Amino acid sequence: MRILISSSLLFGLVIACGNSETSPTPTPAVDASNLDATTDLGVADLGFADDAAPLDAGNDDLGSPADASGDAGTDSGVDAGPRPDAQLGDPFAPQPDESEGLTNVSTDLELLMENGGLEDACADYEADPNDRRKMLLCGKSMFFYESFGTVGVPQVFIEFFAENFPEVGSGWTEYGMVPDPYSTTHRPLGFGAAPPLGNAPTLAFTCASCHFGQLEDGRYAVGAPNHRYEYGKMIATIMLVPALVSPNADPSAHDPNAVAVVQPILDRVAMDRPLRLRLLLALLPLAGSAGMAAAVTPEVEGHYARWLSGTMDFVVAPLPIDDEVMTVSKVIALWGIPKMDERDRAGMVHAMLAWTGTAQSLERFLEGFAILGSGDLATWTPDRLRPLAEYVYSLRAPENLTPPAADAVARGRQVFEQGGCMTCHQGPRGSGLNLYTYEEIGTDAEMKRWVDPELDGTPCCGLGPDSITQQLKSPRLNGLHAMGRFLHNGSVPTLEDLLCLNGPRGDITAPAYGNAGHVYGCERTEAERQDLVAFLRSL
Repeated sequence: MRILISSSLLFGLVIACGNSETSPTPTPAVDASNLDATTDLGVADLGFADDAAPLDAGNDDLGSPADASGDAGTDSGVDAGPRPDAQLGDPFAPQPDESEGLTNVSTDLELLMENGGLEDACADYEADPNDRRKMLLCGKSMFFYESFGTVGVPQVFIEFFAENFPEVGSGWTEYGMVPDPYSTTHRPLGFGAAPPLGNAPTLAFTCASCHFGQLEDGRYAVGAPNHRYEYGKMIATIMLVPALVSPNADPSAHDPNAVAVVQPILDRVAMDRPLRLRLLLALLPLAGSAGMAAAVTPEVEGHYARWLSGTMDFVVAPLPIDDEVMTVSKVIALWGIPKMDERDRAGMVHAMLAWTGTAQSLERFLEGFAILGSGDLATWTPDRLRPLAEYVYSLRAPENLTPPAADAVARGRQVFEQGGCMTCHQGPRGSGLNLYTYEEIGTDAEMKRWVDPELDGTPCCGLGPDSITQQLKSPRLNGLHAMGRFLHNGSVPTLEDLLCLNGPRGDITAPAYGNAGHVYGCERTEAERQDLVAFLRSL
């Protein structure tokens, strides 16, 4: 028996995370009304990775070019600066609480899940559409459980591994996910019911898979970029374990680093004959039914194995869209995404969600996500998507429970404002108003080739012309104290490293993984940089 994993199967597993402003957002060049779930158009207008779960996702580090004197390039970006009518105030002014009393940050997981109140939330909202709290509860339910009709991964993969392998953990905890307190089959939060694959029930990623996690202080936070999540390791496990437990499997045909990732699971199966039989029986219904085997080369397997937690490339084999370029981006937080009126006041051209700044609004991003899932905008109308959009807009960064000293924060803010940082972080929550070239920032430039492998300005994979910018945005800075990855590819682990307090960076040079660049502030004195870290951790 040989278990084959199809590209359409894995597409459902990957697509929800591949959209966090952790990744740029392409726009389909085809008529959305004619799309179905198998349309090979790619990631429609998604911008997950910087500002949003199925939305856009962006936010985490100091990622903008301003030199020590405060000068920044003016010949790059979607605009040369804020519009003349911009009303630039304090970018870090507190936002009003729009949560309607929902619990979005808590050490109590059941309390955060509204004590089981999400199951019927959308039906309750449908019966009372003028109740804003019920709308947000529906949006929260969608955030955790809505798959948008995406064909997912066979349910047996998620549940059998979680139930039987300590290396995976109940709820895939060993891979950085959070168990669903209401699941009786050890599912993690971030999976929703999806259309079957043949006769096999499937589960697909939801917004919460990448944009919900546990903070270092023990609290759970909705909208947090889950930088503990071993996404690449999970995909490698789902691809390789079924293949390597099959009779006559040949490990030498796979990347050795990828095999090493799953070797503890393979060792357990080899030592436990009953477990091996149960696994093969669980996989038996899938044998030969998953379609064409995934065309994943050992080289691509090696990248899955190499990705740091909280990072990914979602336009890569075995997915239907493969730009044949390895571009790594980190998951971004969803806190404080500006609405249209705030964007207009700040003089932003549009929301500039996603690392490449292509997603114009959260609403447009959600439409693209729905297209990718079901290809049916007649079903996923703006009114039906509104609860999720409003819920995401209501998310706020959690308070820092161990705030830096107030005097250090005040000094750090002065360094930030007078040292040029505001040149690129003057928008809402410190977001930028322009896009910047990789040459300006000096960071790893592989993402410049995202869906434009030839760098000729022509997007691949059937995507529209506004899918590429060959530039990067300046992300929002709120909630940095809860982040565990910095720079667009997540190659820098701490703010101290970002500001060169632990020595110079640049020792990692492999394309897509490099940790050089964005050295703004590194020329400051050690005391000034420590104060700057204090200020950033206060946001």
